[in-house]
Amino acid sequence: MKYPIKEWKTECLGTKPQVDKAEHLEEIYQNVVIRSNGQKRYFSTLMRVFSIFDRVLWGDLMIMFNPDDEDKFWNSQQDWNIVSWKLHGSSGVHTLVTEAGLVIHMLVEKKYPLRKKVLLQMLELKLESEEDSTMALELIRFVKKLLAELEPEDSDGIEKGLSVG
Repeated sequence: MKYPIKEWKTECLGTKPQVDKAEHLEEIYQNVVIRSNGQKRYFSTLMRVFSIFDRVLWGDLMIMFNPDDEDKFWNSQQDWNIVSWKLHGSSGVHTLVTEAGLVIHMLVEKKYPLRKKVLLQMLELKLESEEDSTMALELIRFVKKLLAELEPEDSDGIEKGLSVG
């Protein structure tokens, strides 16, 4: 599984003499992309960084708008330890953050193949919201309803999708 990009920054790797002025030193900068697992990748040009972000963004958008319960991403839920569940009411998006730094953005009105373990973790953490809202209450009620409907033998499999509507 690919780890999501956690940070992008520019680092100074050192100095070298300037071509026409040997007595002056020129700093050498490289763009660094850091994944949630700590892996770093260096790029000499900003255009190369943007080409990587385009592919990552496309993957994130596919997960957000076209969730597929056969996808490796959704099948890796047994490894998720949820540490935060937030609702961004103005955008209609709720976000899960895992202990490993994985950030999962989900549209409130979209169905996602979440497992019972993840749904339970969400409720245990309690939903953080910028403000009290009907959307937050509906989302919590829906998660509770999904858990109540699940059969005990379903707890290891992928459950019904999460949606509010």
